[in-house]
Amino acid sequence: MLDFIVKMLYNISMITIDDIKRLELPELTPIQIRRINNAETSCKNATTDWAKNYWYNVFSKLCEKYNCMDYFRKVIH
Repeated sequence: MLDFIVKMLYNISMITIDDIKRLELPELTPIQIRRINNAETSCKNATTDWAKNYWYNVFSKLCEKYNCMDYFRKVIH
């Protein structure tokens, strides 16, 4: 399952496999992974202040709901 999460959610070159193993991730379904990934991508690609604020809050709430705040902090900083 970890390899699937790595391929779907952590497609970022700055985060290594060792970093991901240290995050202690919960078991996520593919739909949950897709939701978090889409919110993260939308947050990164937002151009207006409204969109940046909206997608940041969506990404934050999804990570909080699915108990992935470690990943949220890793991506944001």
